[in-house]
Amino acid sequence: MPPRSFFKDELEVRIYSDRQEAGAAGAEIAASVLREEISRRGQAAVVLASAVSQDPFLDALRRQEVDWGKVTAFHLDEYAGMSDSHPASFRRFQRERLMDHVPISAFHPLAGDAPDLDAECERYGGLLRDAQPCLVALGIGENGHLAFIDPPVCDFEDPRDVRPVELDDVCRMQQVHDGAFATLAEVPRRALSLTVPFFLRVPRALVFVNGPHKAAAVKTALEGPVTESCPASALRRHPSAILFLDPGAASGLE
Repeated sequence: MPPRSFFKDELEVRIYSDRQEAGAAGAEIAASVLREEISRRGQAAVVLASAVSQDPFLDALRRQEVDWGKVTAFHLDEYAGMSDSHPASFRRFQRERLMDHVPISAFHPLAGDAPDLDAECERYGGLLRDAQPCLVALGIGENGHLAFIDPPVCDFEDPRDVRPVELDDVCRMQQVHDGAFATLAEVPRRALSLTVPFFLRVPRALVFVNGPHKAAAVKTALEGPVTESCPASALRRHPSAILFLDPGAASGLE
């Protein structure tokens, strides 16, 4: 059965029967985008999200026919002060979900445990500018965040592509809900994150959201104003983005 679909401003919204179907559909599109970019440029770069909402997408993506030896991968964010061996590390997440399964040309990790976080953001931003990613995969947080850009730190005019951020308590509690930490006290208070203006410049965006616990954030992003108090609302300004929802995530929509 084809998904129900509609547009909200520039954003295409698709509602699938379950998260596996949504992830598989997104993986087919992502693979096509990467193949087209490789055909055009001889190489491709992609930015990936690290959350349980991405599991069906990443599981399906690694089974797609892609010339991974011509693909460079980045990721959205990382906790400050965390080593890449920590079970909650997003660098570790990406290696376990994708990088250890495909012969990728290069994976550039964002070093949350770098001694100088501002310098690490500058370094990573330079790599992104050189690579010119053709595709970004995203999720939407319970507070409407994109990556680790929570409402209190969101700036739609941010001149930086990568920045240090303070995490709000809603975001931190989501990490407990997702099973990454046992208690709120264990969740770091700072992180490094790519920014909303950067996401809007990447030519293609695929956004995966599932579960009724995300329904309020999806409703606000789609039916409220485009505002920094809901960073995900900016997706409605992206020229070529698709939002993949399961019934739970779509359950609050009019």
